[in-house]
Amino acid sequence: MGQSHSQSQTHISVLPNEVVVSILQHLPPQEIKSAVLVCKSLREMGEKPRFWTWAVVTVNTKDDLQKLKRPRLQMVQEIDVTQGSHGGTHLNRRGGVSTWMKEEGLADLFQVICEIPTVRRIRGLEFCKGIQGIEPDLVVSVLNSLEELKLCYGFAEEDGEEDEEEDDEEDEEEDEEKEQEMEQEMQMKLSTEQLELLFTAVAEKTNLKFLQVSGQDMLKDMDETDETDKVDEMDM
Repeated sequence: MGQSHSQSQTHISVLPNEVVVSILQHLPPQEIKSAVLVCKSLREMGEKPRFWTWAVVTVNTKDDLQKLKRPRLQMVQEIDVTQGSHGGTHLNRRGGVSTWMKEEGLADLFQVICEIPTVRRIRGLEFCKGIQGIEPDLVVSVLNSLEELKLCYGFAEEDGEEDEEEDDEEDEEEDEEKEQEMEQEMQMKLSTEQLELLFTAVAEKTNLKFLQVSGQDMLKDMDETDETDKVDEMDM
């Protein structure tokens, strides 16, 4: 007579929390998102911010700021405002066109980011208007915590030019290039007080690894070497 072999299954709920946490730590992002949907206990443990540091939070409208208040996103490192700042317009929930981030949302965004000290990158920040109207201390707190910063005011240069093979496509190509240039007007022009406070803070301690500065009313007596020697790469 043959022997019957049975395999016992252990439900994850009976495992020690330390074991479950260890498992979650080794899961890739997509599997983390799936794991928190399995059961209540996994969701509670999977909500810990350390499991979501990889997330890139997209902020296009004022309502999107609520995402950054979720417990799981309190250690997020990257925020994307590209569509709301560089991409022109964004349809809001009522079907209308929202330009909130590009025109006025920067101050609200900075207030929220100030409460998340792990933020290191803000995609599209250089295309947002209104930084001069923000409290200097708040500006410095956010900008000095980033790893890459473009303090640029004016039009961005194109990285390259596309070859045109047919004459009848030339006008269309030129129109598209002009449109892209208009979209790429950078708006990060700081006030003298903001610049002064920022470079003073950078000289003391900073997370910045790359800093690009153009179009600013720079302080004439600023010594670039003394003020920014803690930045790995400078473009001024």
